[in-house]
Amino acid sequence: MGNATTAPAITKMDWWEIPVPDLDDARRFYGEVFGWTFQPLGEDYFAAVGPDGDMLGGIFKAPDDQLGNGVRITFTTDDLEVALDKVTAAGGTVVTPRSEIGGDMGWWAAFTDPAGRWIGFSTTNPAG
Repeated sequence: MGNATTAPAITKMDWWEIPVPDLDDARRFYGEVFGWTFQPLGEDYFAAVGPDGDMLGGIFKAPDDQLGNGVRITFTTDDLEVALDKVTAAGGTVVTPRSEIGGDMGWWAAFTDPAGRWIGFSTTNPAG
């Protein structure tokens, strides 16, 4: 892991995820409200695609016990390992270690803050 004393650049929120009980209803609702289309990205998961063709975030079929957890967000960082070290040093818990996103999209990891809220990091940096 990286050095917890070095602050990684965390530049922007780059992804969100909404847990939903019914994917068809959610795609209809968010499509009508925001004008999004949806691209399947795996079993029970769809990316929301904006009018410009950019993937914005995702909706996923969540177990009943996860529906109340709210929207999940992911932030871009230039060094995933250093960012995760800072999370644990500050009292958070890494729940998903560095994992490949797939499709040459980079890597991601997830953690919970001390209150249990899920937050993710992503990077395109293969070394960090």
